[in-house]
Amino acid sequence: MVTLPADEDYAKAMLSIFIDKGVRAGQTLKADQVGVEFAKRNMGRPADYQAALHYAAFRGWLRLELGRLRLTEQGCAEM
Repeated sequence: MVTLPADEDYAKAMLSIFIDKGVRAGQTLKADQVGVEFAKRNMGRPADYQAALHYAAFRGWLRLELGRLRLTEQGCAEM
């Protein structure tokens, strides 16, 4: 997988949404809700959100499950 240095920054910014919502390892948020928050907080463009999702999944921080994003132990530790 080809990643850009900024992809990690976008992914970490996305993890901050989970922090603010009080999500713990094993818990989920709706993927579209995270996307809306990402845009609302001016964290990046839609392409940046997609890059953040791919990077976070590649690193094992999040898992996409039926339209929801599950925070993993690795993702929780990264926060």
